[in-house]
Amino acid sequence: MTPRVDERAIATILSAHFRTPAPVVGISELAGDASTRRYYRVQMAPPFPLSSLIVMQYPDEVTPGKELPFVNVHRYLDKAGIPVPRIYLAVPDAKLLFLEDAGDTMLEGTVRTARSDDEVLPLYERCLEILVRIQWDGTRALDGEAIPSRLAFDVNTFAKEIRFFFENAVRGYGGIALSETDERTLEDLILPFLNELAVLPRVLAHRDYHSRNIMVIPGGEGGAAPELRILDFQDARMGNVYYDLCSLLRDSYVTLPEKAVDELVYVYRHSAPAKLRQPGGDPASFAYHLDVSALQRNIKAIGTFGNQAHNLGKRFYLRFIPGTVAHLSANFDRNPRMKPLARKLLPILSELADKAAAEAPP
Repeated sequence: MTPRVDERAIATILSAHFRTPAPVVGISELAGDASTRRYYRVQMAPPFPLSSLIVMQYPDEVTPGKELPFVNVHRYLDKAGIPVPRIYLAVPDAKLLFLEDAGDTMLEGTVRTARSDDEVLPLYERCLEILVRIQWDGTRALDGEAIPSRLAFDVNTFAKEIRFFFENAVRGYGGIALSETDERTLEDLILPFLNELAVLPRVLAHRDYHSRNIMVIPGGEGGAAPELRILDFQDARMGNVYYDLCSLLRDSYVTLPEKAVDELVYVYRHSAPAKLRQPGGDPASFAYHLDVSALQRNIKAIGTFGNQAHNLGKRFYLRFIPGTVAHLSANFDRNPRMKPLARKLLPILSELADKAAAEAPP
């Protein structure tokens, strides 16, 4: 396990970089994400120019001497005008990044406390504007040094994530015994959908563009609109235009009303450049491809939640399995071509959802 950051070391690093005393008032560890990284909020006192900042601590397995993926991807997103937290300082030898503090309010929390859809739809429309910028301007910003240019959502990557689901959610967390024949049958039923996704044109994909990775910073006085900050982009790679779109609209953490999803898909289709919309064809074809991408993405998410609970002891993630299964069930209902897969997979998903609902912490 990565050791906790040292307060004196933090103060020394900041004092040297900003060339001013860096009185650390306190350091508190944040909840973080489904990764091995650790995050801390560092509270500062005058005369330091910042009242707080975030320290991201990378795990020991980071390769010494190589640029951190977060820093690499950040450069291209920043160049494309994406609202990512500012990097104040990178200290590779200490495996530390010092970042702008984007607060504690996730888009997820904003949705849950909203009094009506009218309060959150404008935020989602802005998220779509940012997504179009990632896909269009972000793709054009990439060069030969960009890590995402060397990674892609191909059939092998998609298939690996499906196998991860069987290993960690079905067998690991669920304890569901599948014969080799049963698992191969399921993989054969999923594979044609993965092939459909893999042949689509590729753009820059965030990879985890959902409501827990989008921070909402309240607007200032005078009714200013909230600001957004996009987090957790270090695993960005090349993928189809639907991957991040379904991550946002078929989110494991937030279930949007179907009417809102339809409105937001319309917004995306009428704001994205024609070259981004082209692979989807007409609205019905676009909706189908979005569902195929959500099929893969939601199965992958359940694999992640099972792994977090079973292997890492983070049972908090169990609460998100039932909602993700509900997304998949509705997806099966909308798409007759998925019925053979649904007959085999839905009983397994339902068993996982029931177990997770019973065992998720309050």
